[in-house]
Amino acid sequence: MVVFGISIPGIRIADGMVIGFLGFRMLFPGEEHITQEGKQEALQKRDISFSPLAMPSLSGPGAIATVITISSSIDGRHGYDKVFAFIGVVIAIIITALVSLLVLRGAGFMRRVLGINGVDSLSRIMGFLLICIGIQFAINGVKDLVLDTGFWQEL
Repeated sequence: MVVFGISIPGIRIADGMVIGFLGFRMLFPGEEHITQEGKQEALQKRDISFSPLAMPSLSGPGAIATVITISSSIDGRHGYDKVFAFIGVVIAIIITALVSLLVLRGAGFMRRVLGINGVDSLSRIMGFLLICIGIQFAINGVKDLVLDTGFWQEL
């Protein structure tokens, strides 16, 4: 299956790279270039939540590519099997949204419990897990590409 002229293995490899990049940013956070005005604004806020950092991961290119990749595996199914598979993808998206809501709602509590260093440590662990997921996506994409006879015939 090809979407917009991009093969599914290509999407899987790109998805792995995007997720891996996000993981590396979480594992090795660089020096933030915050202006003096930004620092003053941050000091005046009552609740500084890290939820805006999660939004690009939830609805960004990695999430979109993941849904496309999972949905593409449904292509070979027929009839009710295909309908149930798509319903499963929609249910997975809804469950992810609900879990994300609960996690983001509890972010303030977790920040108080874990403290700044605990949140930083947890972010680094999650970054490492994201790197692992990204690499596995890329491996699966390369494997699919190598096994795709149509790709080799085009060369």
